[in-house]
Amino acid sequence: MYRLIDLTRAHAGTEGAILEAFNAAYEGPPPTKVEYIVVPGQARPERTDGHIWTELPGTVDDASVTAAVHERVGRAHESGVAVSVASFRGSVKSVAEMLDTIHGGVEFIHLGTFAPPTAGGERLDWDDDWMKREDAVNTLVRAIGAASGQSRMTDLRKHLSARDPRFQKQVGTFTARPKFMSTLVSLAEERGLVAVVPTANGDNNPQIALTAAGYSRLSPASPVSPAVSAAPAAPVSPNGQEPRSLSHQCVDVLRQNNMGPFQELRQDIYRELERLVEDKSRTVDQLIRDAVHAVRDKSQDAPSKSGKRFPWSRIRAFLTRLTRQVPVFLSGDKPVTVSLGNNGTVVDGLAGDWWQMLDGELICFVLGKGVAITQYDYEELAGALYNSRSTASYDKVQEVVDYLAGAGRITEAPDDVMRIVLAAPPMAHNGSPPPGD
Repeated sequence: MYRLIDLTRAHAGTEGAILEAFNAAYEGPPPTKVEYIVVPGQARPERTDGHIWTELPGTVDDASVTAAVHERVGRAHESGVAVSVASFRGSVKSVAEMLDTIHGGVEFIHLGTFAPPTAGGERLDWDDDWMKREDAVNTLVRAIGAASGQSRMTDLRKHLSARDPRFQKQVGTFTARPKFMSTLVSLAEERGLVAVVPTANGDNNPQIALTAAGYSRLSPASPVSPAVSAAPAAPVSPNGQEPRSLSHQCVDVLRQNNMGPFQELRQDIYRELERLVEDKSRTVDQLIRDAVHAVRDKSQDAPSKSGKRFPWSRIRAFLTRLTRQVPVFLSGDKPVTVSLGNNGTVVDGLAGDWWQMLDGELICFVLGKGVAITQYDYEELAGALYNSRSTASYDKVQEVVDYLAGAGRITEAPDDVMRIVLAAPPMAHNGSPPPGD
């Protein structure tokens, strides 16, 4: 067995206790190979000699860690060995479960069970020599404001680091101290600038949301040191009271333009489409019709969460429109859509990245309507597209965005590398846009 242990989320100095508890509790067969994934400069515990100690270069975040896990588990699978993955990260859990579904033989163990206990309510003594606490609090408020007014606790550091690199977790510095982030949030909470909203599933990863006082700090007149740049204020609803979240903005744009998104049903319909295509007996129109009917029948035509009946004919029309804009159905390796000329063409396959193409079209549509989206907004996009801010939904958004970037449909804004914009259409040889644009 190959054992892969991700320690990038372990508090400095706790690695040895975590591994000791883990090894004492683990009853599986002894591993033939053990590898640790760590941040640069992380202290190596005793009794890890002979094991692989891999320091990830650059910024260590969910994306870099999950990429490393995916690569190593893939190599282990090719060697035909079982794999055990241990981590604190929900994103790693999602990757491990996905790979187990695909390949089999991959188990996941959450390291939170083996972390040493900490004193409840204990707080870090703030180091004002590192940064004045008022400046740090203002940076936090502006970082959350740029993330549409709320953020999961585990996402705060990447938002902060984007505004000020001093917030990056550097081993041996104040920012790497245990409880650094929770102390900063407590300072903002004491000032009435943020509210801590526990999640319903009790995953110990609450939402940190700006209060009315927090939003007032986003004004240009707020006292903040010159080193901290200003963030745009979150959008405000017409009544001038509560801000409209990015997730709601995206849904509003899509609904107003008959572009779905029908979050409660779309993924179920996708699965039915994938199943029905295998019959190789239906046209595009028949596939969409039968997939929608199958989902309706399986749900027994139950109402939506709001208590309203689903508009099944509108859902069918939405999918027809979406698949005309992005042809994902294939017949003999050629794309086909609902049209007068293709009424009798039988679909026998789907494009390789078909669901990413469809969901990506929704993101591109929203961008085309002028909605500002950054690389910190994946959680908001997950809420808009999948009606969930879970780790699995977050990862889906990341997969769709990665597809769009690879396909050349989106790029970074020239004046803000973290803002996502539509890529310019390719130019013809004479310097003009291609016909039809």
